[in-house]
Amino acid sequence: MERKKYNEILKFSIEVILQIFIKINRRLDELNNNGEISAVEILENEVIPKYEKLLKGLKAEIIEDDQEKSIDSEKIENIKKYIFDIMKENNLTEEFIDSQIKIREELKDNSGAEVVKKLFEYEKKQMENTKYNLLDKVNSVLDREDKLAMDLKNAIQEEEQIECIYRLQPVREEYRVLEEKILKVQKNIDNINKKLDSQWAYEIYGTISKDDMLNTYNQTMKN
Repeated sequence: MERKKYNEILKFSIEVILQIFIKINRRLDELNNNGEISAVEILENEVIPKYEKLLKGLKAEIIEDDQEKSIDSEKIENIKKYIFDIMKENNLTEEFIDSQIKIREELKDNSGAEVVKKLFEYEKKQMENTKYNLLDKVNSVLDREDKLAMDLKNAIQEEEQIECIYRLQPVREEYRVLEEKILKVQKNIDNINKKLDSQWAYEIYGTISKDDMLNTYNQTMKN
């Protein structure tokens, strides 16, 4: 099997998996809107990882122009059979997949995928800035706490000790609140990193034009 045909089968297979992820993403939205948390967890923990692994595996099999790589015809035929089984289960036709590949290739850098990817990157940068600002505040709080702890240590009179303890309590509470905020921001950063690493989270919008994606996003923000 020649390289071109081999890569075409892989690209076809990748598009099939991206279409599956489009369906999964829609389902996730429905479940989240209905508050069906357990069903969301099943998709996120059991279904999505399986397709993520498959997608990464397919991408790794693509042979680039500067690569020297042998072609395993039996392996690619097994992949093709497996992909066609997935298509059958999800009512996807060859004609539809071919049409989506054509649109994706025509749009390339002018697709919604670029918009969503840049949005993820922007959100990550904003979150990281927020985290750094919170860490600065934490350092300031810790300095105040150290000073008050030293005052408490050096206090001789019981009255002075009580005063130091009284002043320490709100500082420690402030630290606790800041710590919770940092953990929340870090969780958001981790989620964005996961989306960027997965690639499918923005690639599923590769068959939508950049203009249509921006219009949809602006309308959503208005609502």
